[in-house]
Amino acid sequence: MPAILPFAALACVCGLVIFPLAGFYRRDTRSTSLRDIVVLLKGALLTSVSLAILSRFNLVTATVPIPVVIVQFYLAVPALGALRVIARGRELTRQSRHLKEKEVDSRIPVLLVGTGASCDLFLRSLRNTGSRYLPVGIIDDARNTQGLYFHDVQIIGTLRDPENVIERLSQWNVLPQRLLLTEPTTHFDSDGIQKLTVWASGHGVTVSRLHGLEDLGSPDLGEGQNMRTVDPDDILDRPQKAVERSLLFEVFKGRRVLVTGAGGSIGSELTRQIASFHPAEIVIIDNCEFNAYSIDMDLSQHFPDVPRRMYVASIVDADRVNSIFRQHRPELVFNAAALKHVPIVELNPCEGVLTNVVGSRNVADAAREIGALAMVQISTDKAVNTTNVMGATKRVAEFYVQAQDRITNETEERTRFFSVRFGNVLGSSGSLIPLFQRQISNGGPITITDPKMERYFMTIREAVQLTLVSAASGLKFDTSQGEIFVLDMGKPVKIVDLAERMIRLAGLTPHQDIKINFIGMRPGEKLFEELFDKSEARADCGIPGVSAARPEGVPIARLRAMILKLELAARCQNGSLVNQLLRDLVPGYGTKTSCAVEPAKVGASAAWSGAKEMTVKLPIPPHAVLRPVGAPEVLSTG
Repeated sequence: MPAILPFAALACVCGLVIFPLAGFYRRDTRSTSLRDIVVLLKGALLTSVSLAILSRFNLVTATVPIPVVIVQFYLAVPALGALRVIARGRELTRQSRHLKEKEVDSRIPVLLVGTGASCDLFLRSLRNTGSRYLPVGIIDDARNTQGLYFHDVQIIGTLRDPENVIERLSQWNVLPQRLLLTEPTTHFDSDGIQKLTVWASGHGVTVSRLHGLEDLGSPDLGEGQNMRTVDPDDILDRPQKAVERSLLFEVFKGRRVLVTGAGGSIGSELTRQIASFHPAEIVIIDNCEFNAYSIDMDLSQHFPDVPRRMYVASIVDADRVNSIFRQHRPELVFNAAALKHVPIVELNPCEGVLTNVVGSRNVADAAREIGALAMVQISTDKAVNTTNVMGATKRVAEFYVQAQDRITNETEERTRFFSVRFGNVLGSSGSLIPLFQRQISNGGPITITDPKMERYFMTIREAVQLTLVSAASGLKFDTSQGEIFVLDMGKPVKIVDLAERMIRLAGLTPHQDIKINFIGMRPGEKLFEELFDKSEARADCGIPGVSAARPEGVPIARLRAMILKLELAARCQNGSLVNQLLRDLVPGYGTKTSCAVEPAKVGASAAWSGAKEMTVKLPIPPHAVLRPVGAPEVLSTG
């Protein structure tokens, strides 16, 4: 037909004019979506209508029947759409390849709640940008959707049946690190969301919420807050280690477990995680009445079916410790009680020795006496090449636990002894995050001791999980030479960088909106911490995220004698002698000047002279409690 060529030329002219006016060519082909298809349909429809009208005014094209215009519409839409679909497909393939090249473990596993518009766009944003979040499941707010997939993420249950969801989650080998509410809590079933958040709180799973569509990439808690709630995941700036729960269930289920310092930051998280593995009984010991009450109430709310017994007691009291152990005969013992604040222990060395050294000895001896399966000592990186009293006392505790494990190995007794060493935990009581948050909320300044100071950091949940895995794996070792399990904490973080990151997370500018002041190092502090001592041999223990340090150790006879001298000096409040004894026992300690407390002037010299004379002439039991007349009461934690 002679009219076809002019008609085709007219169609091209109409398309070249109308499609640009409709904005079709201003849309990037790599982000093609349904919105682009709608623009294409509108442009094609306008082109066809214009073509039908204009063709009527030309004698040549007027003979073309209207059905040809319709055919032209149906040809233009798939032809133009196909080009954009192909471009979009290539982009998705490239993104998928990029995501596969990334380590899956580098993303934070999150469990989503709700399947509304926010969830839809959130999942799209994760897929398109390669976010640090990895959705592992969805809890719907509607019935009859379990087993279906929403954006390739499976719906594992409904909030209208929270018991079934919680039962299914309890069977997961690796729990998510965050529970993300995609809508305000008022949009969900109140009973279901309450039970789910209570479960998350009891299992150390952070509960977060999307503020709105503009905050899809930054979920966080709290409505109406001017400053964002800072999550340890954001500050850590590295993936947390994930552990398999099957091994922990195997070790802790049906066992009697005792935790000292159970109301502290590490101790409370230890207690909660152990309770989630259905032990036969949990015995909690803490020297602080409020801490003991708090963890007891926490367990009663989240784990009411787990039998528990709470004691307000000090591990410095050997008779009290032995009485509790004999009554409950725990199979697994975790000693988390400690004085840990470096400047405070530096000013109170006697109390540091009594809790960190004498208390640890009492717990270890009691564990061996009742034939426990294992005793786990919670240690710190400050024990390595230490320059402070706190680190030195924790190093002595490591020595004692190591010596006890070597005795087990030589005598073929069953009680194993392990130390687990790690650095600072984010969010613990007295840690930097609460302090910096308070300073930021007050408008600054943030106070930092030195611009070069750096520390190792990990979250409380991560540290406790790896501690439990270390203990569970250590029980499977046939022989041991008192290895110290050292948790992999990644690279050290500069404190000033951490402060600047927190300021930015609060939506402010460092050094402008919030000033940073450097106030100088405090007594006993170092610019950097280390995880391995120069005298220790480093080895692979076969536990992911954990290495083993093998110190040379100290003979048990010398340890017992030195610890007894330390105890006598500490009970007499002779801080100078305590520091001298620590220097004699801990290699490298005392090379730098540390703050020592002067001995008490009222009766302390005479009392110490008598006590010193007694150590020479009388056979004193290793955990005898000696308190000279007039000596002050001992205050300690846990």
